[in-house]
Amino acid sequence: MNETTVFVSRLNRLERDNRWLKLALGSLLLMLAAVALVGSMMPQQIPDVIEAREFRVVGADGSSRTTVNADAIVYIDENGQSRAIIDALGIAYLDENGTRRAAMNAHSIGYSAGNGLRRSSMDAGGIWHFDENGTIRAQMDTDGIGYQDENSNLRAFMTADGIGYFGKTGDIRAQLNADGIVYVDENGVIRAQMGSIQTLTPATGVLTRTPAQIVLYDAEFKVIWRAMQ
Repeated sequence: MNETTVFVSRLNRLERDNRWLKLALGSLLLMLAAVALVGSMMPQQIPDVIEAREFRVVGADGSSRTTVNADAIVYIDENGQSRAIIDALGIAYLDENGTRRAAMNAHSIGYSAGNGLRRSSMDAGGIWHFDENGTIRAQMDTDGIGYQDENSNLRAFMTADGIGYFGKTGDIRAQLNADGIVYVDENGVIRAQMGSIQTLTPATGVLTRTPAQIVLYDAEFKVIWRAMQ
């Protein structure tokens, strides 16, 4: 290959490289111009307000799993059952059968059993526990804590004044307070006391209070044993 042929070959290669360089530079300039154009148009295309009647999240199978609209926010399980709802009334949780099991609103927090009966509740008045029949069995409020049997009879309480236990007929059977501990039989007669003791003098009918004693009484409220400090 002579020098002329080599020169022509190199010249052709240089022209080809020059054409590719011009094409690349032209493409780059075109892309930059496009980016600048899109950038100048984007702020005008983004709306200040997005309006819709409802937003919906759809699962892989196309079923609705969450909806947001003017009335509520609802979470839906894979079976199409609403399980949680937030609306103007409050927040509610539902089980797989659609029964409302827990709810919280401006007035109270409540829990219900599978049959829909309220089992516990907390509101401005206190905390309440209900049995399977809807009867209040335990409560706690500003007065104290109370326990009731299935017939709604108060059986036990705890207040600022002390702790008490009642029999089935509603009679006090045991009490603990600042004075001490008292046990009462089924006839309402005090049978044992520990602490500050009241004793009755039969002849005069006078009650005398003495501290720090343990006293046992018979069925007639007569002292049968006593221990003093």
